[in-house]
Order: sequence, then structure tokens, then C-alpha cells
Amino acid sequence: MNRVAAILAVLVLLILPACEKSGEYDGRPAPEDGSAGQGALADIRPVPEEGEEAKKDEESRVLVACFSATGNTERVARHIQAVLDADFYAITPETPYTSEDLDYSRDDCRAGLEQNDPDARPEVAGVLENPEDYDVVFLGYPIWWGQAPKILYTFLESCRFDGAAIVPFCTSGSSGIGSSAEGLQALAPDADWLPGQRFSGSASRETVEAWVEGLNLPGLLASGDVQTRIRLTFDGGEAILEMEDNAAVRDFFSMLPASLVFEDYAGAEKISYPPRELSAEGASRGCDPQAGDVALYVPWGNLAVFYQDAGSSSDLVPMGRVVSGLELLAGMDGEFEAFAEIVE
Repeated sequence: MNRVAAILAVLVLLILPACEKSGEYDGRPAPEDGSAGQGALADIRPVPEEGEEAKKDEESRVLVACFSATGNTERVARHIQAVLDADFYAITPETPYTSEDLDYSRDDCRAGLEQNDPDARPEVAGVLENPEDYDVVFLGYPIWWGQAPKILYTFLESCRFDGAAIVPFCTSGSSGIGSSAEGLQALAPDADWLPGQRFSGSASRETVEAWVEGLNLPGLLASGDVQTRIRLTFDGGEAILEMEDNAAVRDFFSMLPASLVFEDYAGAEKISYPPRELSAEGASRGCDPQAGDVALYVPWGNLAVFYQDAGSSSDLVPMGRVVSGLELLAGMDGEFEAFAEIVE
């Protein structure tokens, strides 16, 4: 054996034991898909920092599940998913709905026949894995003949959401959510059903986010932000407004505490003109106001507290939502004064 061969032999003897000890080579062929394989991944997975796993376990698991025949409901559902960083599940029919199936002008269209049949249960394609793991479920659907489509019944009968909070929401051109969620509640009686909300199919993310924040469910918001609240005190009682964080709201805060004079407008909102014009620079405009929404109407410069759903406007800047006392505020007649202050 020459000198070079002897050196190589020594190196081989040194390298092989080191490789075997580190696990870099164990005699098994590499996976055909080029991945490292489960065992190798387990070896290199980083160890969580202290308390990281416990924090993850404490966070509420949120699901947004929806059936959307035309895409409108899914658009709203995706806003909720983005706001909460939630899981998303599309309730997909085994047999898709065609335009003829949704032709509401025909008495024999598929959608109409299903809605008129108490026993109709359209089949769902796929299965939601581990529904019992979710703490909060946002359940979305369009309004068909004043009710939720029967495929929602199929979905709820196939899942167990015992102990979860279910928040229904719907989309429609004009109809409210009405009693549509009541028929669904019987299919998940052990869940905690919250009041639902109706949206137009074009509802902005800001509108949807304001609604989600107003639900006041602990641990829901992905950002973890704490919303600043305002108390309106008037002769009929008080209302609590949970405010967003934008230029108009911050400018409004700079004026408080203050007395505001409100009056009714269009049988849908209570409006007030702040002591000076609010700055809305940089704030997102456009919303589809629902009952409880608070907004700035830029052309007039007035605050608007909606106690009824109203038409969409690109001149509205969302500012927050009434989380309590809306019915008292709505019941005030004529012109009245309210004292506005920040709630610590």
C-alpha cells in the first residue's frame, strides 16, 4: 500500500463512524419524492421555546365554513378568514348547482324544489376533519327563499360542534338574516349560537372586520389588539361604541370628552356633527353599513350611528360599532344631546 492509499484508508475509517452516529446515513434509500422522510424531519425539527406550545394550545381555534353558489358568500367568508387568520372550509355540493338550478323565476328549479322539501339533504363533497376541535365556527350561506340552503342542513348533520360558538352570517340582495339560522340551530343544539349578520355580496373587508370586532369574543382577533371604547350617555341611557384605529377615529378621540347633538336621519341612523371637521386622510373609504355600524360621512362631515341596515356608500369611513345600547339610542326621538367620553 503506497502512502496516498494509506492516508485515504485512515480517512474512510474516521468518516464512516461519524456519519453513522449523526444519522446522516443509515443504510436506507432516500425517498423517491426527494423529501427527507418523516424520520429525518423529526430529527431536525426545532425544539419549541418554553411556553410556546402552551400558548398555542390556549388560542381559540376558529373555522370559517361557508356554502357559496355564486361567490358572494365566499367573498365575505374570506374577509373573516383573513381578519382572524382562521381555517377555511368550503361546503361543496357533490352535484354542483348550474345556472338553471338557480333560476329563481322557475317554480321547478332545483334550488326551489330543495327549499320546499323538508327532507331534502343535498350531498356534500368531502368531509370536514375533526370538527370537534374548533372553539368558534363562522357559518356562512346565501339566503334562498328566506332560509339557509338545505346543504347547510346536510353539513351540520355530519359534524359535531358541541360546546363551540357558532356565528351565522349570510349574503343577500335585500333580505335580512331573519329566521334562517333558527332552523339550523336544531341540528347543533349543543353549540352556543350567537346572533347572525347579513351582508351584501360586495361588503368590504373593513365592514366585515368591524362586525367581527364587535362580537367581543375573547381571543379571536389574530392581531391581539385591544379596541378603544367610547361611552355615549344620554337621557335614555347609554351606548358603548367599540372603535377602530384609523385617522378619523384618532382625530375624533382628540376632541373627547365632548357633548354631541344627535338627530335622526332617514329612519336608519343617528347623525351628529363633531366640534370640527374630522381628518380622514389615509383611512379606508367605502362600506355597506349594517345596524350598529359607526361611520364618518365625508361629504357632510357628520358621524353616523346606524340602527338599521343602509345602502352601500364609497363616501363612508368605517369608525367602529355599537356593542351595547343600540336599541336605547335608536329609541331617542328628535334632537338630543349625548356626552361622549373614552372608556378606560
